[in-house]
Amino acid sequence: MLKNFNKLVRALAIGLTLILPLTGCAAAVGVLGAIGSGIVTGAEYVVARPVSKTASYDFDRVKKALLVALCKMQIPVEKVREIDHGEEIIAGNDDIEIEIELKEITSNVTRIKIKAGGDFVKRDAATAQEIVRQTTEIAETLVT
Repeated sequence: MLKNFNKLVRALAIGLTLILPLTGCAAAVGVLGAIGSGIVTGAEYVVARPVSKTASYDFDRVKKALLVALCKMQIPVEKVREIDHGEEIIAGNDDIEIEIELKEITSNVTRIKIKAGGDFVKRDAATAQEIVRQTTEIAETLVT
């Protein structure tokens, strides 16, 4: 549904950008172009998907690496619950909530999916990407 919204906004921005020069309103073309690109950029930020990565390590190794990464980043774990083929970990503090899903794909492959931010509108892709980066880096060097 939101993909359709992005397409609609782009189509409207392009349509208005093409029609307004015919009316002699060049200043409005620049403003609408800026607004249209801002709306599309904002919409893409709002609908940002969770950051995910598949790691070629067993589930336990990835979980240990994740917990070390969260500890290094001083992000406390609030709760852990089992899900089908894995675990969901909720972490964060007053400023940010982080939902992490670890799933065992095979005995040597684990998928990490992270949603960082307050709610659907306030996603923090940079923090989620950093958690994934650090987890992967730690998993590479982790002695088990």
